[in-house]
Formats: sequence, C-alpha cells, structure tokens
Amino acid sequence: MHFEKRINYIEEYKYHEKEFDDISLQHNILSYIWQGDYSSRIQERLIKGNTKVIDLGCGTGQWLIDMSLKYPLSTFIGIDISSRLFPSQEDKPNNVAFLQYDLLEHPGIPFPNETFDFVYLRCLSMTFEENDWAHVINEIVRVTDINGCVEFMDFLCEGGFKGPIMEKLCSSLISFLESKNIKPPSTTKLTEYLNQTNQISNLHLEVKSSPLGSWGGKLGELMLSDYITTFQRFKSILVSFMKLSEKEYDKLLSELENECVKYQLCCYTYRLYGNKTV
Repeated sequence: MHFEKRINYIEEYKYHEKEFDDISLQHNILSYIWQGDYSSRIQERLIKGNTKVIDLGCGTGQWLIDMSLKYPLSTFIGIDISSRLFPSQEDKPNNVAFLQYDLLEHPGIPFPNETFDFVYLRCLSMTFEENDWAHVINEIVRVTDINGCVEFMDFLCEGGFKGPIMEKLCSSLISFLESKNIKPPSTTKLTEYLNQTNQISNLHLEVKSSPLGSWGGKLGELMLSDYITTFQRFKSILVSFMKLSEKEYDKLLSELENECVKYQLCCYTYRLYGNKTV
C-alpha cells in the first residue's frame, strides 16, 4: 500500500513565528521528564560509532543535533515533510544530514533494507491515516538492521482527563482527526502492528506522568503551555468543529489553568521500543 494522499488538515494547521522555539521547548521538556533522549538499549553502539540513526518526522532536528553531539562517531539522518524548520548548514554538526521527504506521498522510507541501527519516531500519532500505520511500521522494520532498535515516543491518548474543559478539547480534537480518518494508534495497536511483522522482539512499554499547570511547579506550567500552544494552532479548525465562537474558544483556554489546579491534572507520555531479531 502506498501513501496515496496528503492529510488535508495539515494544510489548515496554523503555524506562527514562535513554532521553532515551541518545538524545541517541547523537546527539552520531554528529555527532562525522561532524563534522556531515548530508552532503547543502544548506548554502547552509539558511543563506539559507525552506528546509523534515522529520525522520522524530525521537525527542527533538535533531537538529532543533541544526539549527534553526544555521539560524534555515529551518523544521524532526519526526514520531514518540510525543510523550513531544518537548522542551517552552519548550525548542523557534520555527522547529521536532513532530507525533505513526504512519506504520505511516496511508497516508503527512501533507503535500502537494513540500513539503520536505530529508527526513532516521536509525536507522529496525528500524522498518518489509520490505514497507513501498518505500512509505516513495515517500512520502519524493513530499514532497520538485524539487532537494530526501533522506538516510538508520544503522548498517551488512551483514557480521559478528569477536567471537563481539557476532556472537551482533547476529545474534540481526536473526533476531528477521526473525521479525517486519522486515529492516533494506541500503544496496544502499535504493539500489535510490530508483532505482526514477526521481526521485532523484546518489546518494552514505559509510561511517565507529568503534571499540568502551576500545581506541578515549573514543569507543570511548561507542560500546560505546550498543550495550550497545540490548541491555539488548531483554533480555526476546532472553533468550527465544536461550533463555538472564537471568544467562547478563547474562554475555554483561559480557564484551563484553574481547572488543572483544581483537578491536579496530569498528562502521560510513553516510549515503546524493541529490537529487530530476524
């Protein structure tokens, strides 16, 4: 199966001039929460060198740059649908390369079988149509070398929030995505896809909770800011989808902080990782 069409909502998604800073901040928050940039058992190989790593949907490339500086003897490649967030040539370490490539319009990852020792994906759950995920994962496994690692990281969509406003916003966003045939895969579904390849073993799932709002200190404030930024970018879409005025939508966002404190809301991120054995 091929990626036959682009997801239309991507073209409606509203960006702003602070996007680079927002994405970089999210990267730093997640690295802090997890106390590291990955969980796969590949550190020794990265240190030794001659290890090839690819980040699918790399965005600003901040994860790649951090990794390349820690492991200068290994090679890192980032792929994204747009190059506008890629770092400039002078800001890019010599062991990093970036490739603009639309996986939604091409048959797969543009590299031969068993090219990479580590394939990494983060925050791509709202990118692919539901029927494309099996193909995406088959491609990931195809380009992973024997004994190589694959790792998925994202925000956990399973389960609801205790707070009515956060629940309303998140459920509306998910419902909108589902109306476009985009259903963020659960960790159970991702595990199922990986198991269906019959090539991935030693699967591990780790989940971490993080506070939302000032009750959780600086981390909670930053995490809530990240959520609000996402809701602001989807504003033009969700206002229409939820049948709200802009004023009503803005009021919901302004009330989120108090709700997070009242209910001591948390969000959850996960890492799912394993090894290719055959």
